[in-house]
Amino acid sequence: MKKYAVFGNPIKHSMSPLIHTYFAKSLNIELTYEAILGNIGKFQIEAGGFLKKGGLGFNITLPFKQEAFNLAETRSDIAEITGSVNTISLKKGRVHGDNTDGYGFIKDIKNNIGCNLESKKVLLLGAGGAAMGIIPNILYERPFELKICNRTLEKAKKLCNKFSDLGKLDIVEMQDTENYKFDVIINSTSAGMSNSDFSLPVNFFKDNTVCYDLSYGIATNSFKNWADKNNLIFYDGLGMLLEQAAESFYIWESKRPLITDELKNILKAKL
Repeated sequence: MKKYAVFGNPIKHSMSPLIHTYFAKSLNIELTYEAILGNIGKFQIEAGGFLKKGGLGFNITLPFKQEAFNLAETRSDIAEITGSVNTISLKKGRVHGDNTDGYGFIKDIKNNIGCNLESKKVLLLGAGGAAMGIIPNILYERPFELKICNRTLEKAKKLCNKFSDLGKLDIVEMQDTENYKFDVIINSTSAGMSNSDFSLPVNFFKDNTVCYDLSYGIATNSFKNWADKNNLIFYDGLGMLLEQAAESFYIWESKRPLITDELKNILKAKL
């Protein structure tokens, strides 16, 4: 039996086992996929142990994506650029690292939602690992501009410097009075987890601004409530979760699973 898994801490909330089991069943592939609670400081040992015991690959969620990058012996171009890995596979016996987050985000917002980022003014909230995982893919879509807004200014500046070769991106501060009127606002922060108040200045959005949260479920509450209050279009990251998972599955099995309405409804019922 083929063995796959997802490592994270916490991991109880992960929907990955449900998703990949569904994918495997739909393609008549026999495999197991388990959620593994990784111990902080022991990821390299535990992940390596899973592979030594016959594991063929695994996904990685917070807080181990950087450590997964270090574990990989070879990496995809996008993994090298982002410095982050969310999918480990074995290629010719070597540990290979990929990052499917940015792919999943673009596939969802562009193909499923129908929001093309080309020539658009895009605002990205947050400068952590989640933001880092999607910035290259956003820039590949050639937006008019990409602005990063983060509580810690230095962190946002570092991110801009890191990806400056890929396209036009810069920082913006909450107190900036310029009339930006962004076409798309993407939230990569975890503000919703604490249910804290969410607010953006009126010069940052217009009547038809699209709001997209990389999270899903209760983690989106703060951003969604603000978007609803301002009559803005809102999408959560459930589609991104499914698309990045389908890409991971394809990396492992060379077969791309279909994302069905049935699967979406199963996940929504779990939220």
